[in-house]
Amino acid sequence: MAKGHWLDPLARKILRATGHLPNKTIKNTAKEPGVINSIENEFVKLKRKYSDIHRKPSFTIDVNRATSSDWRQLPGCTDEMVELLLRLQRGGVQLSGNEDLVKLLELPYHIAEDWKPYLIFRWYGSPPNITQYRRLDINQATHSNLKAVLNWPEERLIRLIKERQIQPFDDLADLQERLILPAPAIEALIGNVRFGSKPTGPILPPGR
Repeated sequence: MAKGHWLDPLARKILRATGHLPNKTIKNTAKEPGVINSIENEFVKLKRKYSDIHRKPSFTIDVNRATSSDWRQLPGCTDEMVELLLRLQRGGVQLSGNEDLVKLLELPYHIAEDWKPYLIFRWYGSPPNITQYRRLDINQATHSNLKAVLNWPEERLIRLIKERQIQPFDDLADLQERLILPAPAIEALIGNVRFGSKPTGPILPPGR
């Protein structure tokens, strides 16, 4: 008894219609519009089915309430990222959308796109009125630049400069913890500041 082909007839037709098998064995295909339509319909159904599977995430993360184990489910989420996110969360800082997260973690485009379907941004309480700053280097800006851009109280600026003189700030979480800043002050800085290694220019304004 002759062995049958390992592909059933419908599978062969679908593969031929999609270009995965040569058409040389198909005879008078043009004279069988009903068969072609059937193949196309099956292919569309299969494509839609697998597209839906890939589009629907298997879990979601409430960004402003996420735990360490939540974040670690995401591909490419490092220990450093998790630590920063949790420290800011403990300080009451919330992220308003995907753009905030990308700026905060400086995520590459492909990672940001991979994460997007899994993230939910719920704001708990009233969102602050966030001011857009020029991108400022917290560890290197002079007193006058800090004052002009941040528009912070003088006492807070002096404390910032004295603290960074002891040790440069590592990130937003470090800045918040050492200066005891309210969450809205940090939320306004997301994506608008950076952290160089050493301060330059005058350490303190005259008389300080």
